[in-house]
This record gives sequence, C-alpha cells and structure tokens, in this order.
Amino acid sequence: MEFTIIFYISIAFLGLILLPGASSRDSVGKPFFDRVVSKELQGFLAVFIILHQTAITLDHFGVASETMQPFFNYYFYGILPVAFFFFCSGFGLIKRWMTDPSYLKGFMKRRIFTVLVPFFICNYIYLTDAIIMNIMKGQSFDFVEVICSFFGLFLINNQMWFAVEIMLLYVVFRIVFARVKKPLTGICIMSGFVLLLMVIGLLAGHSESTIMSYWFKGEWWYNTILMFPLGMLYAYKEERVNRIIHSAFVSVLIASAILFVIMDFVHRGLIQESIYWTEFSGSKYPMLDKLTGLGSEIVYEIVFLILVVALLSRFKFGNPVMKFLGKISLETIMLNYLICNKLYFIYTRFGIYAYLPAVLAGTVVAASVVYVIKNIVLERRSGLFDGKVK
Repeated sequence: MEFTIIFYISIAFLGLILLPGASSRDSVGKPFFDRVVSKELQGFLAVFIILHQTAITLDHFGVASETMQPFFNYYFYGILPVAFFFFCSGFGLIKRWMTDPSYLKGFMKRRIFTVLVPFFICNYIYLTDAIIMNIMKGQSFDFVEVICSFFGLFLINNQMWFAVEIMLLYVVFRIVFARVKKPLTGICIMSGFVLLLMVIGLLAGHSESTIMSYWFKGEWWYNTILMFPLGMLYAYKEERVNRIIHSAFVSVLIASAILFVIMDFVHRGLIQESIYWTEFSGSKYPMLDKLTGLGSEIVYEIVFLILVVALLSRFKFGNPVMKFLGKISLETIMLNYLICNKLYFIYTRFGIYAYLPAVLAGTVVAASVVYVIKNIVLERRSGLFDGKVK
C-alpha cells in the first residue's frame, strides 16, 4: 500500500515540477525546440531518472517487484530520458555549428571540459568510497584497478558511462566538423561512428565484476546513443519536420501516442525476459536476442521523441525550478547511484516515505555542490540561481 501511495505522490511531484509556467504556443509554425527548452526538460527528466534509479536500487537490495507496485513502473523507463539527452546534445551541437561560424573556437572548454571536470570529481568520490568500503571489509583493489579507476578507464559506478560516451561524441564532433563543410556529410560520419560504438557494445557483453567495469560493458552503452545523430538530423531538417508536425499535428500526436503504448508493452516484456542477458540462461542465439531488444528499444525511443516534439510544438514548458534542475542534470545522473545506495539504511529503518525524499534531496544537494565546484575550476560565472542556462 505504501508504494501505491508514494507512486501517486511522485506523479504529483513530477507534475508540480513540469506544469507551473506551462502554456499553449501563440504562434504555431515558428521554431519551438531550442537549447533553453531542451535543457529545462532535461532537468525535469533528471528527476525522473532519480525515481528510476530508486526503483533499481530497491530491486537490487532484494525488495520484490510485486511489493513495489506500482512504483516499480519507473524501473522500465530509464532509457527514455537518456534518449532525450542524447537527442538534445546532437540537436544543439549541429544547430550551433550551422548558425555560428566561430562555434568550434573554445569548444574544448565550453563543451568537453564541462563534462570532463564533473566526471573526474564524481569518479574520485566513487573511488574514495570504494576504497574506504574495501578497507572496512578487509578487501582491496589491485594496483592496476586503482590506476585505471583513477584515470577513469575503469568505472566504479556504471552510471558514469553517460559522461564517457558524451565526451567521446563531443571529441569526434570537434574533429569531424572542423573539416567538413556540409552538415549532412558530418552527420553521416557521426552516424557511422555511433554505429561503430554500438557494434563494440554489442560484442563487449557485460562485465563479470560487480565492483567495476571497462567501458562499453552493458547494453546501456549502446541502446540510446543512436538518438544523438537523430537529433543532429532533426536540427538539419528542422523546418521541414516542423511543417509536417504543424500540418498534421492531430494525426502525428495520436499515431505516436498509440505507438508509444504498444512499444511500451513490447519493451516491458523484453526487459522482463532479460533480453540482453540471455547468454547467461543458455540461449542458442544470444546475439539475436540482443538485436531484438535493441531494435525494439530504438523504435520505442524514436516514437517517444516524436511524441515529445509534437507536444512541444503546441505547448511551452519552463519555470525556475526546471532551469535549476537543468543546470545540474549531468551531475544528478552521475551521483544518483551513490546517494541511493548510501541512504538505503533509511528505507530499512523508516520505509519508502522517508527514503525517497531523502534520495531526492540528497541527490540535488550533492549535484549542486559538484556543479559549483565545476564552475570554480572552469572559472565560469553561471550560478545555480542566476537564471542562465549553461
């Protein structure tokens, strides 16, 4: 019963974040998807990821999924916010490149270092925690593991994968678009690189270690990344795509909503069958299983993005809370796992009513601290509450 109540409270909480300041768009036909809008929505979806990670953590610690219903529904939706993050990143990069001739000047500090600095801050937090926990348990890492973890080649926490992959994409974008003249050529090259990363991830399988893992170990490394070049393609063909959405809004909205429900049903079934992990259950064709899961999730993500873009064409969302959360969205993703695990004792003593608010508050505070430290290191003046999205 308590999980039913907390589920509806969490839905209301998400609504309180998203809906204040929402309104219909007065001028249909004008561009509606930009960096500010996407960043604010990423802030909202970062909260959704906290709820997703909370459900995963409870499941990891042995709380039965049946006991957690309907809160356990959050377990299935983690790929959608991440797909949106990749989509927005691809969109923003190519949009700025096409409209700002000097965009690549200072790109390393403006884009790559903005991810690199919080990545290493969070990485050292996880590494310090892991070393302390090992000392308490009388265990130890070997020298190679410590060195590789120090430089981020091993990930103490797999949630850090997103920062690694987005930095790789930024680096390749900088190399490619410093040389190409036509956006479509660059998009095709970036798409090829993304497909290469997906193949590497498919072949790499899963890590056998429960402590740390190499890069590209796990389906999360490749089951959403294709949305990055898709976002670039949308930016390149934005006017044409928007005209289609504006002229057939009702049809696009209804079709994408129906397909979303269908693909959600398919996705749930595949996840419950552990479609990416069938090599451990003696499947004859585990790679075919993985491709089935990947194909269905790609369709699921595309349908979700079409639905979101269609809604944004008619409705505006944005408020100071979403701006604030948007600034710390990357730090939120990287630190949420640590907070969920370290505060689990609250659940064992006081239940979900105390645990979930503690996780939400703890993650936001920790992410804010890392955000401030990042800005100090990068000598940036963007504060948490100054209203500027950086």
